[in-house]
Amino acid sequence: MKKTGRRPLLVGLIICVNVAAIAVMVAGFMTVRSAGYGADTWKEILDGKTYVATSEFQEQAAGAVYDALAVAARSSRLELDGEYDPDRIIRIRDYVESGTIYDEMPESEKANGICYRLGDLYQWSLKGTMYSNDVLQESYKPLFYGSIQEYVNECDEEYYVVANEIENAMESLRREVALYQEEQKSWTEGATNVRYALLDLGNGNLCTNVDSLQSDDTEEEVLKAYFRELGSYYIYDSRTVRVEQQNVGDYFSYNTDTVLSEQNVHLSGEYLVLVGIDTGFPVVDTFSTGAAAYEEARTKLQSYMMPMVVGAVIIFLTVIGILVLLAGAALRVLKIILRNLDIVLRICIYFGAYLLVSRLLCALPGRGVSFILLLLFNVAVLMLLIWEGIQRHRLLTSVRAMTESEGETLVSEEHLYLYNREMARAVNSLGDGLRNALKEQVKSERMKADLITNVSHDLKTPLTSIINYVDLMKREDLDNPKAAEYLEVLDQKSQRLKQLTEDLVEASRASSGNIVLDLGRIDLKELLMQTGGEFAGHFEARGLQLVEHYPDTPLYVEADGRRLWRIIENLYRNVEKYALPNTRVYLDLSGDGEHAWFSMKNISENPLNISAEELMERFTRGDESRSTEGSGLGLSIARDLTEIQNGTFEIYLDGDLFKVTVGFPLYKETE
Repeated sequence: MKKTGRRPLLVGLIICVNVAAIAVMVAGFMTVRSAGYGADTWKEILDGKTYVATSEFQEQAAGAVYDALAVAARSSRLELDGEYDPDRIIRIRDYVESGTIYDEMPESEKANGICYRLGDLYQWSLKGTMYSNDVLQESYKPLFYGSIQEYVNECDEEYYVVANEIENAMESLRREVALYQEEQKSWTEGATNVRYALLDLGNGNLCTNVDSLQSDDTEEEVLKAYFRELGSYYIYDSRTVRVEQQNVGDYFSYNTDTVLSEQNVHLSGEYLVLVGIDTGFPVVDTFSTGAAAYEEARTKLQSYMMPMVVGAVIIFLTVIGILVLLAGAALRVLKIILRNLDIVLRICIYFGAYLLVSRLLCALPGRGVSFILLLLFNVAVLMLLIWEGIQRHRLLTSVRAMTESEGETLVSEEHLYLYNREMARAVNSLGDGLRNALKEQVKSERMKADLITNVSHDLKTPLTSIINYVDLMKREDLDNPKAAEYLEVLDQKSQRLKQLTEDLVEASRASSGNIVLDLGRIDLKELLMQTGGEFAGHFEARGLQLVEHYPDTPLYVEADGRRLWRIIENLYRNVEKYALPNTRVYLDLSGDGEHAWFSMKNISENPLNISAEELMERFTRGDESRSTEGSGLGLSIARDLTEIQNGTFEIYLDGDLFKVTVGFPLYKETE
């Protein structure tokens, strides 16, 4: 029934909120990780980037540009106007050394090496080579000569060297054509989202995998416009060495001329190269797969986006709060250090002296002697610390004993030294003050109780006479109406004074515990119902409606019947005097297996601008104008009578809501 502090509840709530925030962020992170992405892509999704703007796409696009240049270069070597050209000329020696292929061979160059048509040499490579008597059987004749032997005889070269070069050239050509044929399948417009075009500005030859661009009259601006619409493109003009690019990563770091030269591009002069990726991804390839996976991850993360942002903000604010608390704690520690600077300096001096002596002992000549002296010094310091700890523990034990004996026990100063002895003297002085204060308090309470008892007793005799004479006068026939009115006032005031006197005596006895209790088995339910019936008329006079809630069975408590009735009566009378008219009063009775609890709730007629503790003090009334007939002792008497019967009495105020809760131990049969 006691109130608990809000601080632990607040700390627990903050911890739960932060755990939930961390859980949301981890769930979102794992969602992206499950899609196969790392922290960089996770950040890009949170930044709202599209797939084309991601580092993954940029890296793939840069690689696609490099690969497309290699494909275009190979196509330029084997194609003419977009078609495989078997009539190109291969000079064996140049092809073996540098992969060079010619469109035509000048008359002056015909004797500088044996030549074949590209188609003938390729077909021969497919059939294979055979020798007869060390002579290569020629499936196809060389250009410009009737046979290999004729070329060897006229050009003064060795037969087996030329024959070996021809075989090497056929092997290279077979691999190159096979790779070209494979690329024609995998790099078609319907097989990849990558588009490329290589325009030979010298002869107008165009190599591309875009069918709509395969035309003899395709203009440069048409090519550029097509690739710019793809969303990701790289355009290089060898005439101006100018690069135009978008969403292809850092491909500009490559030298296009060098790349094409390494791939043995077949060009007659200046050229225009264009590579792009259709970001609509109409074809299923690595780009479309990556885009689909990225969109799936972004969709999954979308539901976590706002919670993750909120979680991050919560964690950030919590970290800031912790840092502020740590800064505040550090500031408090600094203030404590500054307030106790003399103690801090003294401890620092002691510690510095310890370090200095240890350093000097370590520097002594003789390793064994230095070690022994240092060990003895440390043992001595340890013993001093142990002795200091023992003294502090003795001080703590003595202070605890003094607290339990309310200052009667003294702290022994024996075997205490320096500051510990001073502390013991200060504690003993404090104990003397505590003992004197307790004695004065006990004396004051005794004098107060005696004063109340004596004054109340001295008032009773004349008050009884006044009440009796007033009663006698009321029986006489008084003709004067004024006299009858005065007599009625005397009757009311004398009765009030009698009640006040009885309350004073009751309060004095209850607070001092000078009451003999007759504890027994009392049905609390029946007693409450009986008291409620007695006050029903009083409540109706003020328009108060009593709303009662009782258990179905009797609820027996161990209490003094007369004192318990006085407690309940005081609570009912308190409601009658101070409750707001024409409102409801709630009475609830319940048990929890150990205690019986009953509570009363009502709305106060006057503002309750005091605390519950102040309201239970003697002579304190909820009616500050003191217009009612109360003495201000009712709640104080009820609390004291409850506590001397091992009960619990609590008051709760919330604005004008007044609630009192009383608990008594349940009655238990003794065996």
